[in-house]
Amino acid sequence: MTEIVAQTHDAAPTLASALQSMAPEIQRALPKHMSGDRIARITLTQVRQNPKLAECTPASFFGSLLTAAALGLEPGVNGECYLVPYKGECTLIIGYQGVAKLFWQHPLSKRLSAEYVCKNDHFDYDKGLTSRLEHTPASGERGPVIGYYAIAELSTGALAFDYFTADQVKALRGGAVGTKGVADPEHWMERKTALKQVLKLMPKSVELIQAVSVDETIGSMATAKAITAGDGFPQAGRAELDTTAPVEGDEA
Repeated sequence: MTEIVAQTHDAAPTLASALQSMAPEIQRALPKHMSGDRIARITLTQVRQNPKLAECTPASFFGSLLTAAALGLEPGVNGECYLVPYKGECTLIIGYQGVAKLFWQHPLSKRLSAEYVCKNDHFDYDKGLTSRLEHTPASGERGPVIGYYAIAELSTGALAFDYFTADQVKALRGGAVGTKGVADPEHWMERKTALKQVLKLMPKSVELIQAVSVDETIGSMATAKAITAGDGFPQAGRAELDTTAPVEGDEA
């Protein structure tokens, strides 16, 4: 991880130095195809864009970073995950694209979808023995959002879908609507909530289980080391299936 400190005159020098000293830990946490140097540069870019990250406790900041690395997600890249400061602590938020990326790494993945439904759309569904879901967005004014649904399917034929009203999704997100201070016209945060609920019903890679579990929780070195070392968490990089492990934690 060469010349990291020299490249960060506008970022916190102490954080840059600490990041360089953490290089071996970051590289060990990463899947083999990913570069520790790239993660360091990406992370420092995030700090430049949001200087409050440099004010977070080292344990929460590097815990979040190592957890992201163990999951094979790059902070701030393509919406995979984000390092978010809050009251001096760093929170790792897994983005919709991060959940989707981990799902598509599953060897049996076939289909993944999460959509919002508006009042003027044609929408009908049946969750009985013969499940059915029909959705045709209105061609004109769609009206207000009334709900969200997600679909996940594997090549084995396993399929799960569910529909949630706007109020149900809001409740699952602890009353939150949209993203804090960021425009979200496509309602990605709410769609991610519906998707996470549906994925509870599907076989999952261990990485996806952990991504959903740690989403939007304050990072810690203990959590990160547990994920990378296997202390109650699977090691990163494995792709085995788990059809029974519960997915707990924040539901946003």
